Amino acid sequence: MTKRYLFNWCVWIGLATGVYSAIYLLTPLKNYGVIYATFIALPIYFISGAKREEYFNFTISNITGVAWGWVYIYFITLCIGLGWNGVVANGVVCGVITVICCAFHFIVTPNTKFNKLPAMFGGIASAFSTGGTLIIPLMITLVLGSTLALICQEGTHLLTDDGHWKFLSKDEAGKPASIED
Repeated sequence: MTKRYLFNWCVWIGLATGVYSAIYLLTPLKNYGVIYATFIALPIYFISGAKREEYFNFTISNITGVAWGWVYIYFITLCIGLGWNGVVANGVVCGVITVICCAFHFIVTPNTKFNKLPAMFGGIASAFSTGGTLIIPLMITLVLGSTLALICQEGTHLLTDDGHWKFLSKDEAGKPASIED
């Protein structure tokens, strides 16, 4: 990749992120204050290449992660309510639930859409960040974060190999270059 390619891709990523953020803040989701979850899901999916065919795997794993996070919080709260020390409750519950979570997704569902553990742990972290509240807004925002990652990755189809914008480039015949899939 040339520096021009990388720079123009950065322009695309910045434009997509700016538009996303503005639109997000015009929706009722702004009232929940969880836009940060976008930037939990985005790098997790983006760093893996944001492959189109894995989009639903990541979004379903984000959603499942929020549900797992709620399970962690439920049992931590239950143990504390039973008189356990908070540190012990967190340590034991996090250890046990992580074993169950990982074993379930590594062994029981490895070839399903629930198979992206990094995305799942992003969902768990998001659930922890709100103490197990705002579950639906978090799920929606995580899905939107994965969507933004996919949009950022799809921007590579707007660039030529040397980093020129395809819609501004001309082919050998002087006609505008087409944007390929």
